[in-house]
Amino acid sequence: MAASVDIFSSAQSHPAAELRIVLIGGRDLDGRLSGRSSAGNIILGQDVFATSRRTDQSEAKQQEVLGRLVTVVDTPGWWWGYLREDTPELDQIEIQNSVHLCPPGPHVFLLVIPFDFYLSKPALKEHLELFNADVFSHTIVMFTAVAPCSEETIKSKIRRSSTLQWILQQCGNRKHVLNISDRDDRDQVKMLLEKIDTMVTNNGGRHCPVDISHGNALREKLKVLVEKASKRFGEVQKQRRKLKIQIEGGKVPPNHLRIVITGCLLAGKSSTGNTILGKNAFGVKKMDELTTTHSEINHGVVEGRRLTVVVSPRWYNINTLQDTNEMDKLEIRNSVYLCPPRPNAVLLIIPLAINIDASYLNGVQQHMSLFREDVWKHTLVLFTRGDWLGVKTVEERIESEEGLQWIVNKCENRYHVLNNMDHSDATQV
Repeated sequence: MAASVDIFSSAQSHPAAELRIVLIGGRDLDGRLSGRSSAGNIILGQDVFATSRRTDQSEAKQQEVLGRLVTVVDTPGWWWGYLREDTPELDQIEIQNSVHLCPPGPHVFLLVIPFDFYLSKPALKEHLELFNADVFSHTIVMFTAVAPCSEETIKSKIRRSSTLQWILQQCGNRKHVLNISDRDDRDQVKMLLEKIDTMVTNNGGRHCPVDISHGNALREKLKVLVEKASKRFGEVQKQRRKLKIQIEGGKVPPNHLRIVITGCLLAGKSSTGNTILGKNAFGVKKMDELTTTHSEINHGVVEGRRLTVVVSPRWYNINTLQDTNEMDKLEIRNSVYLCPPRPNAVLLIIPLAINIDASYLNGVQQHMSLFREDVWKHTLVLFTRGDWLGVKTVEERIESEEGLQWIVNKCENRYHVLNNMDHSDATQV
């Protein structure tokens, strides 16, 4: 015990002149943020990270804190309950790139976990593998809370979670609680920095090693993505200008537009129907409720045009056609016959918040085969969760995943982004 006290005292007496911190962690399926950005603002004592939207790319900010220079890097979060294969490739690149934004490397990773949240060990373990193998030696678990937490409350929380026990064991039982609702409490920041200094001292003053060549490769990858995205955007704009000329030349769009909305489980089909019609026409189910098991139809007038919108049943994104039950397949097929003589457009809903891997693409290909052979000629990809993009473009996201490229190319570059969380933005409809 005496040795550890001496180390702690030494860390307080001779702290590093500069401290480099990377904030990592996830978010839950209800959209609640973990508090990484808020934690970063509290540590730096300034509102430098946006807290009203999702963090979509790693970002470094620097301030003088308690007499020393502190760099904090905020990172995109992954879904707490999802495995790494479900995290979009673009997010994985940004998370990995975080360590290269505070050269020569971070002294500490703060794994930010909401105090009242349940963790999945496989998901946590896989996402931590995005970093150097030595990440645990440089990690402190930081619980974010909106009220003071007693030591006994913390211990009780840990006793009830085998995942927390595992991660704390990996991190040498280093933990800290940050009350993100009390921004004026600088003592909690001072205590956090002291814990970081102690860890750095135990690590011999070393920062987490960073592979410079890997950083260069990531930057090159992002550069290529941006270039490809710019090219696709140019092609789409050219295509849309051509269509506009045709309309101005007398090619009048139909006065009655018939739309079928299809896609996998939790893609946001019902919410999309409501956003398009501008009313709560379709019941939106919660995570733990039964989802649509039959086609639903509703009507409305939008921008002076009659709309008929049909929402088809979902399929599970990991299911092959053989896995989907016969009744659901029949209902999906039947959806196009609910708006005779046939739909003008099929909207294939793709959520931007998850990775479109080989199994997801296979599910899309097989379930779209339930319609007529020429369905792709009438299909437009509608990306939901537009809020997930942040400052990234949808074209960057498309170019980051081969599955998305295949789907968008199959639809001849017809795609649109919708944010169902923002009902006030009528221009997106």
